[in-house]
Amino acid sequence: MNIKQLQEFIRSFREVSSWEIRRWRKKSYQRYLIFDRIESQRMVESEKFIVTFYLEQKWEGQKVLGESTVSFAGGEDYRGRLTSALEMAALVKNPVFRLPEKGLIYDPIQTVDPDIREQPLIYLDRIQEDLQGEPLERVKRSSAEVFLEDKELFLINSNGLEQEASFTEILVDFVLLAEKGARLDGESQGTRRARFYKDLRMAEIVRQYGQYAREAQEARLPSSGRYPVVFGGEALDTLFSFFIQHASGPACFQNWSQLTLGEPVIHDLRGEALSLSSNPSLPGGLESRPFDSNGLPLRPVKVIKDNLFKTRLNNKRYADYLKEEATGELSNVEVGPGSHSLVSFAADGPGYYLCRFSTFEPNPITGAFSGEIRTGYFLEGGRKTPIKGGSVSGTMQKAFRQAYFSKEIIQRESFLGPEAVKIDRLDITGQ
Repeated sequence: MNIKQLQEFIRSFREVSSWEIRRWRKKSYQRYLIFDRIESQRMVESEKFIVTFYLEQKWEGQKVLGESTVSFAGGEDYRGRLTSALEMAALVKNPVFRLPEKGLIYDPIQTVDPDIREQPLIYLDRIQEDLQGEPLERVKRSSAEVFLEDKELFLINSNGLEQEASFTEILVDFVLLAEKGARLDGESQGTRRARFYKDLRMAEIVRQYGQYAREAQEARLPSSGRYPVVFGGEALDTLFSFFIQHASGPACFQNWSQLTLGEPVIHDLRGEALSLSSNPSLPGGLESRPFDSNGLPLRPVKVIKDNLFKTRLNNKRYADYLKEEATGELSNVEVGPGSHSLVSFAADGPGYYLCRFSTFEPNPITGAFSGEIRTGYFLEGGRKTPIKGGSVSGTMQKAFRQAYFSKEIIQRESFLGPEAVKIDRLDITGQ
């Protein structure tokens, strides 16, 4: 089966008004380690097709769009799957939108590490060496999984648009155990993803998570109360998701967005103003890419500027629904730094610095959050005392009324912004 065969079969369905096909090809080089020994290694190749049908129909005197998406592996019998998808599409009645057309202009974006593509096995060895490169004080490496993925995307639609993109991605998942006498009871699990090997910094990450494992043996529950809270580390990956979701086309179209274009994001602001952008060309960003899932070119978008909601994030569907600019889907999140130093955040106290959670996902509609603390520190008198357990809670709207951003910046998987964010007061539940 190939793209041409799929196109010919789809064209035999006369009721189909438009369609799109995405083909993903992937090579995955995988190594599994147990206590620094190679337990197994394999290379997996896969091919996946994702086909979406659109059917223009009339319902209650209005034009509507039936649609259905089906995915299947390259070796599967696609004819029956596509026929069933067509039947399902006829039952759907969505508003009409148009797919992107050919002739669009795309910015070149580097999303492939050529060394990994050419020498994947050598880089499996290098990453293993980085994991095992130096002894860790009172810490054993329990297990690790290393994946090097080389992916190719080909997208084509009924409007004649054809686009290709390639990506490399490194994924390392590891578990460290801290020793105390004969016991191994301080655990630290970490995941590291990167587009390029130079951004992985695995040896540095293992040292940091080894420290987390040792501290976990001595960490205590936080004290309950209202305290200043500084967020950093892994917490930054989801800290701004509430604002991103409310700045999206779906939130506006479904009438649950709390943001209005041209108006403040946070009312009664007493802290520093938030600035947030979507940046598809961030070097090494895992969401860097030339186009979105429908093939629309991606460009940097200033979503929030100095606390004002400037631009809504609309893919082609919601741009047509709302009759607004099509910006493309969210890519990497870029947040403007503030004027405060990390030292000043740590000097204030008493308070908490929280960097790892079991989960930290603010409710996308209400903004309420409650995160179980996995790794954090109590800050007082210039000292840092490890804590774990308990939780931090609040609402994003109230929290960001008095938020402060560090002037130091950090780049994570798909985030570039302040290395720490301080919230004036949040509820801590512990002992």
